[in-house]
Amino acid sequence: MWNYLRSYVIWLHEPEHVARFQQYFGIVPKIDRPPDVIPTLNETNLNKNNNNNNTDNTFSNDDNVQRNTNGKNSYDSNVLDECMNEIKHNAHQNKHGTTQNTYTKEHPSELDYKITSWFWYYFFQFGAALGNEIFYILFFPTWIWNVDGAVARKISILWAFFMYIGQATKDILAIPRPASPPVLKLEKRYVEEYGFPSTHAMFAAGIPLSLVLLSIQRYDFNLWLGLSCAAIVCVWVCLSRIYLGMHTFLDIITGTLYALLLVYIMFPYVDAIDNFQLNYSFSPILNFCIGIILIKCYPSLKQWSTARSDTTVILGSAFGLCSATTAMHQIGLLQRPLTPPIYAIIAPNLGLCIVRTIIGMLFVYATRQIVKTLVLRITCAIYGLDWKNPETKRLAKVEMPYYYLTYYAIGFNISFICPLFFRAIGINRDYSYTEL
Repeated sequence: MWNYLRSYVIWLHEPEHVARFQQYFGIVPKIDRPPDVIPTLNETNLNKNNNNNNTDNTFSNDDNVQRNTNGKNSYDSNVLDECMNEIKHNAHQNKHGTTQNTYTKEHPSELDYKITSWFWYYFFQFGAALGNEIFYILFFPTWIWNVDGAVARKISILWAFFMYIGQATKDILAIPRPASPPVLKLEKRYVEEYGFPSTHAMFAAGIPLSLVLLSIQRYDFNLWLGLSCAAIVCVWVCLSRIYLGMHTFLDIITGTLYALLLVYIMFPYVDAIDNFQLNYSFSPILNFCIGIILIKCYPSLKQWSTARSDTTVILGSAFGLCSATTAMHQIGLLQRPLTPPIYAIIAPNLGLCIVRTIIGMLFVYATRQIVKTLVLRITCAIYGLDWKNPETKRLAKVEMPYYYLTYYAIGFNISFICPLFFRAIGINRDYSYTEL
């Protein structure tokens, strides 16, 4: 029984399944492409990863990954940058009539694959974006400014909880992403992270489900329709990660089940945590300190990756949102509804939604640019480092305050400064039953 289960787990982790999935949907390797990551995962290696007596170097020299370091990474980039590379690549070929091999020679570090079906490429790129930071930036502000602040606030608590645990689990287990070759990796930004479990799958399973479960407590809508939409989003994001070559089927299945387990454990306590945030004036200070402690307790990385910075972004954003809500409640700007739920869904004024979103995003962008510049320069001045050197951001003593303070400020402004400004100029939404 156990041998059969173990064999099935190993089978789900084989990279050949991912490569066949990619080829079926139109991703073809170029000739003589350099390997990006070549990890090995068999039963011996899997045993090694699960052995608690391992040294810091989980993989031996034979198991180490080989990375393509010809290109320079942009540490603030996201999945959209990969999409733009493809667009530029395609435009270059159409304009100059160059072959794939010619383009490879001119740009050896950019792309090691070619796309034969652009429909599936953009379909899966958009699906992957639903689990990336571009979605975080759009979802939480949009929901807070235009829909329901109470639901968004509680989702941010769950989001920080299971994403922190998921990222930490990934770095503790240190199980590599699928081998390349045969897999083609389309998201170079995440290539240095480990792959098991998939935190994109955790996000895709946890956030939509939490949104449905929290909303059904307050609004009148069809539960099964909501759950169906949540399931579609989850499958879409998970298959997109397979398409991009960043995870095996085992990674996304485990990530999905892991998220469902964590939501089941955490969901009963969300209301209590939210009430604490609202009613205790010292909770912003506590939030800020807990965030720092969690970052300091994050597992030490065996090699630099974006995992720690992404986790810091999530914690900063979530704690900033919660702290802002406390401030709003303490100064009396959050109203308790006159009648208890359930409420009918009322369509908002679309024009005002667009205006609020545009103005709010300008605030968010300005906050990000100002705070990250100030924090980077001040931190580098304290430690005597060159703030212009992009490698400086890899240092933990710079990376943690750089991301944490920046996104804490962004989260605070989303839930406090922007709503205050909307009230001041008379474009605020109805807060009578959407905040408490």
